[in-house]
Amino acid sequence: MPAVVLNFSQEFVPLVESGFKPHTVRAKRADGRDPLPGDTLHLYAGQGTKGARLLRREACEFSTEITIQPSAGNIHHVLLGGLPLTQLAINQLALADGFPDATEFVRYFENRYTLPFSGLLIGWAPTPTCVTRH
Repeated sequence: MPAVVLNFSQEFVPLVESGFKPHTVRAKRADGRDPLPGDTLHLYAGQGTKGARLLRREACEFSTEITIQPSAGNIHHVLLGGLPLTQLAINQLALADGFPDATEFVRYFENRYTLPFSGLLIGWAPTPTCVTRH
């Protein structure tokens, strides 16, 4: 199986190491070699630096398209596999991804990229219900 390296910023390192963070949202790769179920994920911190270290090595359980759209006040718009998530599911996804709430989750992607953001939800734990029930 192919191996895929994912680098995490310091704010997410404790969550990845502890196993609390079961997935990550990433932009699609320009070369098209995005992770697929069964691929080995090498989860790193500080990749490309002297202090780089492997946090975990996990099997990719799922890789699902995600779109994060601009919010309307406190109403958030997130699509998984092209289908809209409920507000409760968006909040569950945000919490599991290491954010305090859905507002901070959406704000992170708005600040880091521009909205709408399209990418992949890549998971190394069993597929959460927010991915399967929407």
